[in-house]
Amino acid sequence: MPMCLEKMRHRRGSLSKEIKSALFKVLKIPEIKSNAGSKIGEWKNSPCVIEAYSNIWDSDDSSLVNINKIITKAMPKESKKSCLAPSLISFTLAVCCVVLNPHTDEIKCSEESVKKRYVVFLSLLNDNKIPEESNIMHIQKEESKMKDNESIEDHDSEEETDDGNLFD
Repeated sequence: MPMCLEKMRHRRGSLSKEIKSALFKVLKIPEIKSNAGSKIGEWKNSPCVIEAYSNIWDSDDSSLVNINKIITKAMPKESKKSCLAPSLISFTLAVCCVVLNPHTDEIKCSEESVKKRYVVFLSLLNDNKIPEESNIMHIQKEESKMKDNESIEDHDSEEETDDGNLFD
């Protein structure tokens, strides 16, 4: 892998961590670890996190106010102009949506889940439109269904294993 691509991948991971940290501080929600298991669902359904998810969409005439605050907190050494570029706004919004998505119990920012949202948000911003939650509801619900199907398949395979043991 070329060195520049490796650096970009590393930077994306560290930026994601900085964004998550800023997200908790700016929106004043309790931090949670990605390995918290069943507590993640409880956390996502808590009133303060539900309100935080709603607040990431707050906008004025030209921008997503809280997303911009999260970016400037995550990147304090950058000039406001450089850190409020459409690509960074899209990436930050994508990370925040994955972490706060009320439709899943997952908070890990996989490349696939962030990329799906990033592409939608970047397209909107490049068309001078402010992203809204409705722009990604189909992605959020699709991931929820996939997670439900995985749970059913896991349960079915456990039953098959148990049934197989009856004949041993």
